[in-house]
Amino acid sequence: MSELLGGRSALVTGAAAGIGRAITERLLAEGASVVGLDVSPAPDDLAHPELRMIVGSVTEEEDIRGAIATAARSRGGLDVMVNNAAIQLEKTIAETSTEDFDRLVAVNLRGAFIGVREAAAAMGERGGSIVNLGSVLGTTGDPLLGAYCATKGGVINLTRAAAVTYGRRGIRINAVCPGAVATPLTTRIWDMADDPAAARREMEVLYPLGRIVEPEEVAAAVAFLACDMASAITGTTVTVDCGLTAANPEFAIMQDLV
Repeated sequence: MSELLGGRSALVTGAAAGIGRAITERLLAEGASVVGLDVSPAPDDLAHPELRMIVGSVTEEEDIRGAIATAARSRGGLDVMVNNAAIQLEKTIAETSTEDFDRLVAVNLRGAFIGVREAAAAMGERGGSIVNLGSVLGTTGDPLLGAYCATKGGVINLTRAAAVTYGRRGIRINAVCPGAVATPLTTRIWDMADDPAAARREMEVLYPLGRIVEPEEVAAAVAFLACDMASAITGTTVTVDCGLTAANPEFAIMQDLV
């Protein structure tokens, strides 16, 4: 690795597994000191001399403040904040209770809001980079993920509002919006099918690159936005979806013609 983040300190929420773990490992590889916040303890194989994992929830303001303070102590201040923690609920809007909706908002949107607010306060006038994890479902719809779509749409516009709020202080705020990512959340859906391999092919045929996204590819986009190469980029979304949102629904039946 090129150590794009050498000397920087970072906090990643939802860091113990999936996309959050990939982001944590990439930031460490790029030279950052990382604090990971997650409701679950870190697995034994997620270990690094510059990594400290903290058990806590983004729904608790004190947990976020404590994790930020820990990250800031490592290298004299907080440089990078990645608001990644999120949960998903596979229910139609009619099936989603108010309590279900409130729970998704608390983790996915309220947690990102607190993370942005507290990270910006900790960064002060020294500047820094905040990266929020959105989703292609923040700008498109899914009948089985109505509440999730609503929260990710909120994250995307929170990103824009925060970018114009904190830009004069040198704090850049962007969102990364993945399509389907090859994590257990996706693969378990395939495994529920009678033919998991066929279920995977049925999904991946919808993507112009012929596959879904790997967690490490999302992590690469986050690392880029966090580093100085993205010094003029703020208030935007970087879509990492293997071309999914570039295609219209007819792509699935027309792709053999191109």
